[in-house]
Amino acid sequence: MFSVLRAEFLKLKNTKIHWLILLGAIPANLITLSAFLPKVTPDGTPAGIDLQDMFYRQGMTITILAPFMFALMTGYIVSREYQERTINQLFSYPISRVRILFAKLAAVLSLIVATSALSCASVTVTGLIAALTQQFDWAVVWAGIRMNMLACLLAFGTIPVAAALSMVGKSVIPSTVLGVFATIVTLIGEMGHGMKGILFPWLMPYWPVRELGQGLAESGPNPYLAPGAAILAVTFVVSLLFCIVYYEKAEVHSGS
Repeated sequence: MFSVLRAEFLKLKNTKIHWLILLGAIPANLITLSAFLPKVTPDGTPAGIDLQDMFYRQGMTITILAPFMFALMTGYIVSREYQERTINQLFSYPISRVRILFAKLAAVLSLIVATSALSCASVTVTGLIAALTQQFDWAVVWAGIRMNMLACLLAFGTIPVAAALSMVGKSVIPSTVLGVFATIVTLIGEMGHGMKGILFPWLMPYWPVRELGQGLAESGPNPYLAPGAAILAVTFVVSLLFCIVYYEKAEVHSGS
């Protein structure tokens, strides 16, 4: 399995897919740097750096961009052999198609983790710098890191959907269209700060971000967490099973 995964990473070595990681990390970094702008409280005294608010804004940025970025990553990795007409050679290797599929999904997960880690690390470093001038709350930092870890896991729940579209369409275009649509819906949902939004699978990663936030329109535990998690789980299982069956059973014709 590790050799197959290594092969997938080698395929990405000379591509520009890694720039998508920066596409997610750079906006989060810019938002982090804005925390250093001079701020004052209503009574006119200088305001300190609010790490919790920084993690919230970083989480919002990542979860808004994630549907498009991760769908594009998935589409490229899964459909590459179809587009380059090398799918026959790929399936001729003495390796099961399921292992190849899982290696591709693992490569996508690695890119998701890297994207989140880079943006999360910038906020953490900012907190360490802020610790030189004010009290440093490790509990907030750990809460922010935990938020990013959970958001990564939840974001992966919709990846098989993008993979399935890429297989059927044999192109990166279907998953990209899905990503654009999901990003638009996610942006609208996050701007409203509502609780019901997590019923949309691509908005589920916003749940831990919202839990960390302050001063939102609605407060208290989210009553839609259980149904939202159930919808995401069903989406993941059904789309993954479809990917496995399609990858195993689909006929591969010469030149396709």
